[in-house]
Amino acid sequence: TPTHRAGYCAFYGECGPNPDLKAWNVSSQVPCLSNTPARVATGTLLSLLRSVCPDLARGDSETTKVCCTYEQLRALQLSVAISGAVLARCPSCARNFASIYCHNTCSPDQSLFINVTRVAKPKAEQSMAVVEYQSFYRQRFADEAFASCRGVRLPATGGFAISTMCGRYGAQFCTPQRWLDFQGDTSNGLAPLDIDFQLVPNGTVAGDGIEPLDARVWRCAEAPSAQEEPCSCQDCAAACPPLVPPTDPPPPFRLGEADGVLVICILVFAVLAIVFLVALLCQRGSKAA
Repeated sequence: TPTHRAGYCAFYGECGPNPDLKAWNVSSQVPCLSNTPARVATGTLLSLLRSVCPDLARGDSETTKVCCTYEQLRALQLSVAISGAVLARCPSCARNFASIYCHNTCSPDQSLFINVTRVAKPKAEQSMAVVEYQSFYRQRFADEAFASCRGVRLPATGGFAISTMCGRYGAQFCTPQRWLDFQGDTSNGLAPLDIDFQLVPNGTVAGDGIEPLDARVWRCAEAPSAQEEPCSCQDCAAACPPLVPPTDPPPPFRLGEADGVLVICILVFAVLAIVFLVALLCQRGSKAA
């Protein structure tokens, strides 16, 4: 990708199945190399964009540009629906996960954070097909997106959804880097091309005109829209209501500086002792008489 500039694409359109994958079990297209300006989204493309990738749609009075076609967005919609079914218990996680692919596929500033590294010549297309690219993300973006999904459970098994999205590492050893790497590995049987996710430390410069993606992320305790709810307490510890701390015990009973209970006990003992002595003296006096 020679040009890394706002408003420019790294790829655009579909160039057929990945020619490098001989035995492919999922019918999915790879994009065509196209380091060109983003296109204006109108009509059905804009309507679908607002449904699938609302974060990329501008206001009604603004021009929305994209780096994807209607066909690419339809394919993305199906892919997002599959992941959404797994992550349905946590709308913010599902939204963040979809945002990753929405930006990779359709962002009008695609060339700023994506660098195509390998292309191939498809049989039926004149354009070169993109079969591998680098995707540069700010570490904060990756960490927070991962954190929003880490606690989501699968209703059928009760296990963590992240365990099915991190390959051999499972939920226990999954990290933001390993999570993303699994998504971009064609050996997982789902990815149509290889994506090399580069997580750039916060506050550092990537160089070569690259500006790492640092998009909005919804925390699991946040509702991504007015029509949705935050994640459940079972899937997000931050969404659980705060525990009410036990009330403090009442202050000890005191008489001045002394323990009130002790003072009362001493007084009662003294009164009883006096009553006993008086009774004893009266008894002796009656005997003497």
